[in-house]
Amino acid sequence: MDRCIKPRLVRVTKLEAARRQIESAIWLWFVGDDYVSVYALTTAARRFLLELAALSETETWPYAPAYMETPAEGRRPEADDAVTFFKYAKKDDTYEVSEQWTELCLFDAVMAYSNLTPDRCGSALMSTFVLRFGVERQDLFIPDAFSLLERKVSSAFNVERLERLSKIEFLQEFLGLLVGPVA
Repeated sequence: MDRCIKPRLVRVTKLEAARRQIESAIWLWFVGDDYVSVYALTTAARRFLLELAALSETETWPYAPAYMETPAEGRRPEADDAVTFFKYAKKDDTYEVSEQWTELCLFDAVMAYSNLTPDRCGSALMSTFVLRFGVERQDLFIPDAFSLLERKVSSAFNVERLERLSKIEFLQEFLGLLVGPVA
């Protein structure tokens, strides 16, 4: 009997790795609100995307795109501090993870991924996240960014109705998944 473990290797590109990390982060964001894991996955994906953009001399995604409001206060937190904290067991014993910056970072990663793919689009899960993020954080977008969807896409797209849905209900409605509450 051979007791050696034979590894099953999975070959992935950096873009594929970033997609998997982003989708895992989105899934956790929808079903579990585990902001530490969401942030760790998101920052890892963003590092890949920034590296890929630099190699191909392409822009990832401008931080304040045309349809988003520029943050009124201060600067964006340094991701390097979080990367160092999650990567190495040195110095600080604690780190404060901001839910809002985690969501912004995830949004930014989705947009960067979409910008770097040949067909310029992400997955259905990414699109669902972007839509939910926009519904939850309308304050970050220019006024009436979603009214166009209400007028042009469908009368079923109603921001007030979508705001009342939990994240799980939103995911079920847009992707038709059978997802139960996470304990």
